[in-house]
Amino acid sequence: MSTNSNLVTTSAIGTANGVAGLDAGGRVPQAQIPTPKITVGTTAPTSPSLGDVWIDTN
Repeated sequence: MSTNSNLVTTSAIGTANGVAGLDAGGRVPQAQIPTPKITVGTTAPTSPSLGDVWIDTN
């Protein structure tokens, strides 16, 4: 018995809240990779988001 509950629909590829697509080389296109927020300083950010980078110069 097979089920389709684990399949990704083609309409979800490369869309917000979907899954990343792949280019001809099998890589995720740069346009689908988010740019992290990078903060440099001596005080940690008060409300960082998932994926943000903080560099402590202390």
